[in-house]
Amino acid sequence: MIRKLTENDRSNVLNYLYQDSSYNIFIIGDIEAFGFNKEWQTLYGEFNEENEYISTLLFYREHAIFYSHLDEFNHEFLEIFRLHNFEYMSGRDILMELINPFLPDFIFKPMLFCKAQEIETTINPSSFKVQTVKTEEDCSKLYDLLVEIDEFGIKKQSRKKYIEGKMNSIQMGITLYIEENNKIVSTVATTAETTKSAMVVAVATIPEYRKKGYASVLMISLMKEYFENRHKELCLFYDNPKAGKIYKKLGFKDIGKWVMTSKKD
Repeated sequence: MIRKLTENDRSNVLNYLYQDSSYNIFIIGDIEAFGFNKEWQTLYGEFNEENEYISTLLFYREHAIFYSHLDEFNHEFLEIFRLHNFEYMSGRDILMELINPFLPDFIFKPMLFCKAQEIETTINPSSFKVQTVKTEEDCSKLYDLLVEIDEFGIKKQSRKKYIEGKMNSIQMGITLYIEENNKIVSTVATTAETTKSAMVVAVATIPEYRKKGYASVLMISLMKEYFENRHKELCLFYDNPKAGKIYKKLGFKDIGKWVMTSKKD
């Protein structure tokens, strides 16, 4: 049986999702931050005959995330797909391989998934001024950086829409940056922060400011904040081997694979 979940399901669905908290960080974070009564967020649950969870499907704005502890996909979810206008879908690689044939208009991008619980480096970031995004002006400067990097797809958003979305999600994580000449040149952020972990996203440096150690300094500052002050682990995805080497030097370890999909233009 598949049904839409409500606030009454909060405790049970979180118990299910926390059994695999790293893979479910986005779903957990969205539930804890926004609950079940937002018009732009809907969560479905699939149950077996004993009324135990088999899988979940989250729609958050234009994003969808599917999870199951089993390597199975119930085709009844396809009817639910048709009810939602989503541009992106992601999930464990094995599950997304099962869904792949039903999303012919989507591009599939495999990623490696890793996490860290401690820092494994002697680099000292104290010589750099690391700041935190707090205001709309900060978000506007951040937009100027990200719009220069094609892989983030920020060009599809207006400055106003980006700033609005960033300010609305600011409670779900933190965004750090290094600035030169009143311009943000390097940044790293977290999102989907839960009671136990957070997801590292948007690690970016303007091309002409790369190879100066900015990204490593920001990552170390982020890790110190989460490990020493918030007592939470960090997760991230990557598909760039060079980036992977940097993350592993800092203490991240591969734990699995993830697939992100996006609708073709």
